[in-house]
Amino acid sequence: MYIERTFILDAPLQRAWAFLNEPQEMGNCLPGCHAVEVLEPGKYRASVGLKAGPIKVGFDVQVETGEERPPEYATYTMRGADKDGGSKVSAHCTLALKAVESRRTEITYTSNVQIVGKLGKFAGGVMQKFADGVNDQFIAALTRRVAELESSVPASAPAETGVVGRLKAALAKLLAVFRRYL
Repeated sequence: MYIERTFILDAPLQRAWAFLNEPQEMGNCLPGCHAVEVLEPGKYRASVGLKAGPIKVGFDVQVETGEERPPEYATYTMRGADKDGGSKVSAHCTLALKAVESRRTEITYTSNVQIVGKLGKFAGGVMQKFADGVNDQFIAALTRRVAELESSVPASAPAETGVVGRLKAALAKLLAVFRRYL
């Protein structure tokens, strides 16, 4: 099954890249993701529970970063099996980012997914429709979360990345509050 999506994040390129490389944040946006564990830089394990029609599956998956060209391109591989051993999934994914304005980034991701076992029986239109729904939910959660984070960053702030950028933004807000009373 092939999945391709393009959407806009209201964040500068560097901050969009940093967010997309935060495993916990990404896990919080993924429907059914219960836990994310960083095994080592560029390697993660996640527990994901999904329901497709009458079938409920809980997958343990490993995600590994392949090629990276920050802040514009990365590849990932994913492999996993459901906890009952009835289905297996693997995917090769690409992620491409492009600044479309100073504070907006176009995201394009692709996934070439193979599913075998119980869940694989629903291949074709049914599984594609299910995957489209999961992707719609993921994109909605991702854009909401990035909008929340961006609303806390002053418009003139440089595009800091990761936790350091968010800490600097929070500190700047706190200092602004104190300045009003000094």
